[in-house]
This record gives sequence, structure tokens and C-alpha cells, in this order.
Amino acid sequence: MSSWNSGARKAAGAALAALLGGWAVAALAPRDFTVGTFQDDAQYAVLAKAIAEQHTYRNLNFPGHPPELKFAPGWPAVLSLAWKPGASGDENLERLRWVNLALVGPLAAVVAVAGMQVFGLSAALSAVVAVASVAAPAELTWWTIPMSEPLCLALLALGLVLAERGRPKSAAVALAASVYVRSVAAPFLVALVIAAWWKQGWRRAVAPAVVGGLLLLPWVVHVTLNAHAVPAVLGGAGYGSYGAFYGQGLLADPVTMLITVPWVNAPMIVQALGQALLGWHWAPRLVELLLGAAVVALVVRSGRTRAVFWIGLALYVVTVLFWPFPQEDRFVGSTWPLLLLAALAALPWPRVRWGVTAAFALAATVAFAQGRGVERHRQRSRSSVALLDSLRPRIAPGALVATSNPPLVYLRLGNPTIVNWRERSYRWYRMGYWSTAWGLGDDLWAIVRAYHPDYLIIERRGAEGRYAAGSLIRQCPEVLRELWSTPGGEYLFAVRSDVPCAPVVVKP
Repeated sequence: MSSWNSGARKAAGAALAALLGGWAVAALAPRDFTVGTFQDDAQYAVLAKAIAEQHTYRNLNFPGHPPELKFAPGWPAVLSLAWKPGASGDENLERLRWVNLALVGPLAAVVAVAGMQVFGLSAALSAVVAVASVAAPAELTWWTIPMSEPLCLALLALGLVLAERGRPKSAAVALAASVYVRSVAAPFLVALVIAAWWKQGWRRAVAPAVVGGLLLLPWVVHVTLNAHAVPAVLGGAGYGSYGAFYGQGLLADPVTMLITVPWVNAPMIVQALGQALLGWHWAPRLVELLLGAAVVALVVRSGRTRAVFWIGLALYVVTVLFWPFPQEDRFVGSTWPLLLLAALAALPWPRVRWGVTAAFALAATVAFAQGRGVERHRQRSRSSVALLDSLRPRIAPGALVATSNPPLVYLRLGNPTIVNWRERSYRWYRMGYWSTAWGLGDDLWAIVRAYHPDYLIIERRGAEGRYAAGSLIRQCPEVLRELWSTPGGEYLFAVRSDVPCAPVVVKP
């Protein structure tokens, strides 16, 4: 009993230290940028508005308000608690920023407990790793804007702790909650059931399977019943379910999806692990790959004795390998603190563990001081805010706008919006560049013909909509008429959907 009390006191101390350390990091984190420019964070905000103001789960910015099928409702429901009805979109985006800033402390606390109770590390080391990992760019990037990764990671870590302590039903609740926050956490819930079956027989697997299944059933029913409610022209990872998006790509190009995608993703995942360990992308690619491979080897060595973590991570890696979108830094960031704890647990001597931790903490501190984790947010904020401020007097109130970031335009300008792209990211894997991966003239014309937008915006960011608009202009020059542009490649077009147009249908 005294041993258990001692362990509980150490865990509580580590959790408290990490909690305060995480909040200190959040208080010092840069906030000199507007949130909503990543797009997913703006979409979460629109869904939070729908929950808070209309008690529904629909895309309020789109004509017809189609139901949301991509993002599970857990994170928007949390954000809705901070949404202020009647306030402007700008004010509410700023309010939502603080949700994750408040969650950083609890995230660090539960990671510290996981370091002790799941990976067997000391209380002091676990607390230091927890705080350093949330301060590092691999994690900081996702909690400085209203993204779902931090809450999902906290619930995932909690589920692993509960599973390690022999509480499978409670673990199933935590892991099901993590799936409601981010669908990609589902492999760990499956792992909980598989591990119980493997270690204790199928009877012990029934309880967590039933608990997890019943909790997720409402979302599964929602997606199934509304599968055809999202128009085909919106099909893609942006709108519609993840399963529908993957199925469309698989039917269109099975060779690319099943062979090229994992072949290309594998080294990018390894490199992203190396970058996460170094703090940011500053070393040669070979060094990042070697360090990433070392992290992989250590995690494999450590994970074999932790069934839920090991099986869940294996299923997670398979999911990421076959997912046709090259955003490996985000997938690594979703689990990075746990991966770092697992890698440290595989090292043989405490001094080596502390040495690696000290080096990582130093790199994280330097990166934090230099603002490495928010560089992309600052860049997108500068360009998006300036663009929308310039367009505000040029766009008629209530006019329908086609844009690459529909939720942000809706929140900042108040106009209904629609996409100007259709995501076919598997083309990037097939060809190696983005020019057709966001659709071409045939995709954009289908959107124009279905929704009849009044304006079309081309942003400076990325390739979304740019090549599609260029393709449509070349084939049907009367559809888009330039109203305004900048030397930086931003455009505002007036759209005519009543003119004849028959663009070439491009091979999927």
C-alpha cells in the first residue's frame, strides 16, 4: 500500500509540474497572427458556431447547409462552449484560440503520467519530456491555433494510462472520446480490443468492444444516413467523409493508392520523426532520415511490451502510410510526445535518457524562442488578412464566393461561400506536383454550374483553386472575368455560370 501511495504521490507531483510547465509555455507562446488561416481551424469554428447558435451539425457557410461528415463533432462541441453568439467571426476566432492554450497544461500533465505508468520512466524525466515536447514545433504548431490534435492526444494518453492500469472499459471511453475528437485515433481503440483478446481471451475483449462500439454508433449512423447529402462536386477530403474520399481515390487510381502512396509516404514519415527530434527542419535530409530511423527502432523496441500502444501505433502507421495526402509532420505531431517517451524508454541507461532529453529540450527551447512552430501561421495570417481586407469593399454583401478557404471567408466577410477546388491529392503521388491535384477546369466548372457563385478568389497560399481557375480560363474565357489582382498572384474574378462551357474532362 505504501509503495502504491508513493507511486501515486510521484505521479501527482509529475502531473502538477507538467501542468504548470505547460501553462507557462502557453502563456509565453506567440499570438501575433490570426487563427483560421490553416482552413481546418476555421472549419472547426464554423461547426462550433452551428452547435452553439443553431444546435445542429452543418456547414453553415455553404448553400443548403449540408451536414458535416468529415470532422467528428467532439472538438467543435468543445469549441462551441467558447463561442459567443452575436459576436463577430473575428472576435470568436480569437476566443477559440484560447481553448487550446488552456488545454496545453492538462495535455502536458497526462503525458507526464503516461511517461511513468505506461513507459516506466521516472517522474522527473516524464515531466521534463512532457513540457519540452509540447513546446517543440512538432506539437506547438497544432495547439497555437484551434486544432483538434492536442485534445485528441490528451485523451489518447489517458486511454493508454487506463489500459495499463487494467481498466479496459474506462480506457474504451477515453479512446472513443479521442475518436470523436479526431477520427485517426480509431486504431488505438481497435488495439485495446485486440490486446484484450490476445492476452486474456475473447471474453475480456467484449466489454471494451461494446463500450467503444456503442459510444461511436451515433457518429457512424450520422455519417451513413447522410452519405448522399453532400453533393458529388464537393467530394474530397475537404467535404464528405474520409471513407468516401479514400474510396473515390481507390476507384480512380488503385495502383497509385495502394503502391505509390505508401512508397512515397514511408521516407517522409521517417524524415518527419527526425525533424521532430531536432526541433525543426535545419539539418541535411540524410541526418533527419537517420535520426528518424533511430526513433523508429527505439519505439519498436520499447513498444513490444506495451500491447495497446504497440498494436495501436502499428495500425496508426498503416493508416498514415496509405493516406493519400503528404502531411506527415501533422501525423507525427499527433503522437509525438508518446513516441518520444517510448523511444526514451528503450534506451538502456538513465544518463543516456537524460542526455537525449536535455538535447531535445535545448533544441525545443531554441525553436520556441525563434518562433519556429508558428512560422506558417504568421505567413498565412499576413497574406490572408491583407487579402480579405482588400476584398471586403469589392464583394457585395450576401454574394456567393468561391474560395480556397470557404470557412474563413464566411467568418471574416459574412458571405456564403463554396470551394474553388476539388481535392484529388493522389495525383500528386502519381505526378510529383500539385498542378492537377486540386482539380482542373472540369472540376471548377462543375462547381460553378451547380452553385452559381458570384465571385471567385485566388489566394497566394498553396495551389488550391489556382490551376483549376487557370484551366477554366483557357478553355472557357468568358466564365471568369478579372476584377482585381496583385503582383503577388492574388485575384478576384466575377463569375458567369450562364455562358456555354464544355471543358475537357481530365483523367481521374
